Amino acid sequence: MSTKFALCAVLALGAGTAQALQMTLPGPGGDEIQGILNTSVTVGAGLRTQKPASELIGKSNLNPAVCTGPNGAYQSCQGLFKDQVFPAQRLVSAPGAASINGDDGNLNYKKGDLFSGLTKVTSDLTLNWGEVGFFGRALYFHDFVNEDLKEYHPNRITSDNYLQVGRETPAAPIVPVDPLVLLNDPAALLTGLISSRPWGQPGPNGGRIVYGPGAVVRSKRTDPVVRQQIGSDLQLLDAVMFGKLPLWNDQDLTVKVGRQLVSWGESTTLALNSLNQANPVNANNFYRVGRTNEEVFMPVNMAFLSFNPLPDTTLETFYQLEWRGIEAPAPGSYFSDLDVGTNNAINTVSTSAGGAAEDPDRVATPLDSPLTGLSNTTSTIRRVRDAKPGAGGQFGVALKSYFENFGGGVEVGLYYVNYHSRLPIASFYATQASCARREGNDQGIDANDLLSFLAACPDIPFVHALTNPQQPEAQYATDSAAPLDSARFQLEYPENVHLIGLSFNTTVGDYSIQGEVAYRPNQPFQIDTQDLAFAAFGPTLTRCHQASLGCLGSAQLGNLGFGLGPDGNSTNYGSSDFLDASGTNPYPDLINVGIGHVPGSARAFPSFVTAYRDMDVGENPPCSAGMSDSDYHPGIDCYIRGYERIASYNFNFGTTRVFGATDNPIGADQIILVTEWGATWVPDLPGLDLLQFEAPGTDYHASAGADGSGADGSRQACSLNPACNFGADGIRFNPHQQDLSAFPDRFSWGYRVISLFSYESVLPGVSLRPSLTWSQDVNGTSPGPAGNFVRGRKQADLLIEARYKDKTSVGVGYSWFTGGGATNLLRDRDYLQFFARYQF
Repeated sequence: MSTKFALCAVLALGAGTAQALQMTLPGPGGDEIQGILNTSVTVGAGLRTQKPASELIGKSNLNPAVCTGPNGAYQSCQGLFKDQVFPAQRLVSAPGAASINGDDGNLNYKKGDLFSGLTKVTSDLTLNWGEVGFFGRALYFHDFVNEDLKEYHPNRITSDNYLQVGRETPAAPIVPVDPLVLLNDPAALLTGLISSRPWGQPGPNGGRIVYGPGAVVRSKRTDPVVRQQIGSDLQLLDAVMFGKLPLWNDQDLTVKVGRQLVSWGESTTLALNSLNQANPVNANNFYRVGRTNEEVFMPVNMAFLSFNPLPDTTLETFYQLEWRGIEAPAPGSYFSDLDVGTNNAINTVSTSAGGAAEDPDRVATPLDSPLTGLSNTTSTIRRVRDAKPGAGGQFGVALKSYFENFGGGVEVGLYYVNYHSRLPIASFYATQASCARREGNDQGIDANDLLSFLAACPDIPFVHALTNPQQPEAQYATDSAAPLDSARFQLEYPENVHLIGLSFNTTVGDYSIQGEVAYRPNQPFQIDTQDLAFAAFGPTLTRCHQASLGCLGSAQLGNLGFGLGPDGNSTNYGSSDFLDASGTNPYPDLINVGIGHVPGSARAFPSFVTAYRDMDVGENPPCSAGMSDSDYHPGIDCYIRGYERIASYNFNFGTTRVFGATDNPIGADQIILVTEWGATWVPDLPGLDLLQFEAPGTDYHASAGADGSGADGSRQACSLNPACNFGADGIRFNPHQQDLSAFPDRFSWGYRVISLFSYESVLPGVSLRPSLTWSQDVNGTSPGPAGNFVRGRKQADLLIEARYKDKTSVGVGYSWFTGGGATNLLRDRDYLQFFARYQF
């Protein structure tokens, strides 16, 4: 996002002033109020010129059958035994992204589609009465493409289609017709359970419906927040009273009260995490065709004071009377890379690694896996409403001095700001406790063998189906050993971020030189959301990762472990007890229930954040059953904070050069050249084997994969889980270890180059204003949220605007995204834009 602020800023430098409507109104005491009204009407369209990259679309959205197979063999791509690794291998080898939570914007617009077609009206009014005045500004837009867009979901299960999708299992008896068969082959009961899945929905042919792929769903965009953000809205922007009060020695105190913009520091394009933090960014305004610079930042209600305590010195301060956060790209919009948004837009996410269908209504139960014999979970977790901070405690002070005799003259600024984060952090709440844990059953026991497991979980789906043949469906089961969908997530905004800064600007020859340093001793950084989800799943499954519990392991049923093979036939997978690097099993760490081996949760979900906060992996507190949405709030026992506060530095250095008509070889009347170099340094960022932070494209977990990737028995492989299996392990929930180089670096940097060309009077009354912006993130990736740099990412923006006198302009532009590989989530969003604007 930040790579294109340059274009806005430079266009503002070269903008003309249209003839405004001037007015005179009667004022108090017979004095007149002078008014000026400026209005701009813009129409425009944006056209996608590049086809969607398959690597940025979720695996199951590319191939809904990625986790299906003969008789449901691929079982939602989750193994239930150590050696049952083929489901993970199939998922990992399939094309696409290992998440379906970031591709809606890609799916909604094909190459050649309009992604925007809008009419926009902006007006600003200035009133002056003596030393007192008022400034107000408003924006209205209507986007005909996005207001009524029919969104495209290639693999979705909904409350309208769930009875038509799903796979029907064979209508075979669970118990053999001749019960004597069980005497010679006790495993026949397990085979029947695996193939018939009696806990499924009743099917039309006597079998049971279980859920894998969904269906194509084309539905009108209905989320009211999304429609407001990109469909149609009236935005009341500035509304500020201003004036001056006399002080000593002919000094005046400038006072502004109301919604307004305060711009501090010297950043031009790298605005996020700079000194310029008084106002949040509206990303949807930023990406809107035909935008102008003043539409990008959202005015905030505040009191602003400024005066000159000494010659050539200015003291400025503000106190904010409201809090406003960033408006991120709306979910499903062209520039979105996340299918949830700010202001509570969209309320569910998928927990799968790209293998499940979208299930926003959470009706797809049971999933097409023997795992659902132990749990009626869906693959979707719900969102809790955003935790927004109050307005109090946000203020800033700036002292700026001009030193005339230092070189060619230099202005130096010192800054202190205390603010509540404008950027959202995703935090999680743990699941409810597994029935196999003492917190989740009436007996208060931790199951350690099959008998205690059945005693603690008497109504899990497969037992429920056997004991309730008249109503065997999984949704009626009251016990769950893996209640994954009882977890919750929430966006929150950490309070009291401290910002200390230094800026300068000067001239050296023909160049203006400017720079700044922004130091935050307690900046909140987003922890990798995959790891937060693993922590949220900590209270599920069992506590068999604790050697002291004395779990009996695979041997209790003679190392039987019947599951499906790649061909859909049953096979015995044998023991699943973990093995160390020497190939020995230090202690049994699971419960054998025949149709699956149930491990300790630390083995399935080896969370790093839990260990980083000095808790045993798999032992973070569960949320209580029966909690309402209002019961979830930061600070409760089952809350998993999504951030860590770490000191950070953001550096910015820029130059500006204005070339006249005789200073350039291309015949322009004027060229403005701006360069900006930026860097982010987080010196105390923890090592990857301690904790990972969010970066684009990190869809897998950082621990070892079920396919054996990274499974070397190290802390990186298993966090501090004592039951760490060396090698491949189908019981792991993580199918593949994330490429560790994609995670954030301590130091990252890049640069921007912006050129604005001016050709006056190319025809009578007509001028041309071409502009070109080049952006490159050279090395390193900044930690989230909204880090400025992603290693290797590049972008070019070309805009040619023709202006007729001061009122009319038309523009055509092209934007090109490239570089960065899998971590550049916008690399397939090349587009062409057109707009026309009339000002009066």
